[in-house]
Amino acid sequence: MARYIIIILSIILASCATSPVVTPQAPQEVILHIDSNQPVSVCEGESNEIMRSMDIPNQEGHLSNLSFISNNKAFVKIFSGLSVSDVTRLWNDIVVLENNTKIREINLFINSPGGDAFSGLALADQIQRAKRKGFHVIAHASGIIASAAVPVFAVCNQRFAAPGTIFMVHEAALWKWPGRETASDIRSQNTLMELLRDRYMDKLIANTNKDYDFWGRLEQETTWFDAERALDWGLVDKIE
Repeated sequence: MARYIIIILSIILASCATSPVVTPQAPQEVILHIDSNQPVSVCEGESNEIMRSMDIPNQEGHLSNLSFISNNKAFVKIFSGLSVSDVTRLWNDIVVLENNTKIREINLFINSPGGDAFSGLALADQIQRAKRKGFHVIAHASGIIASAAVPVFAVCNQRFAAPGTIFMVHEAALWKWPGRETASDIRSQNTLMELLRDRYMDKLIANTNKDYDFWGRLEQETTWFDAERALDWGLVDKIE
């Protein structure tokens, strides 16, 4: 069985072939992942040997500071109020996993009261995009899943919720600084609100066993519900 050894070397980049004397570059620290069963010479003609495998994972990118890899699975944390930063981090993590690893299981830990409606819908879109690319996304809910966080949770391949998780859906709202508005402004805002509502409802209808009228009624009433009801309505797959 192959053994793996981690070696930290301080090296100065140089050519193995005979060449004119050059000013040496500053030492660089390199971490090598060594496969001890397959030795190979450092340079042709030299007797010193290192191992063939020099595995430096994620050479061109890094997961965001809220994500990590363990046992060939990716773990991503989504919590607090949702914002554009959450969308950026998730997009970054999916790109890194797709291009730099063979990992295709993403575990999302979600504990969020919601936040920016556009960010919640964008996060849901990114999860659905990842699923189309072959990722299996597992959501683990705890604490609260409310407002814009609900569609993020709903679109995952598997949805697990802690027994005490509380859910909430409500109508979208606009926060506006006091000022002058025309009739055209109000009509435009109404169009925006309807677009947001339709997109929000589409995520729920497609990923639960309830229809538009059901979720529309709950949304208008600002409805709080527990994990058991979420399970009955098809929003949660398992309570654990």
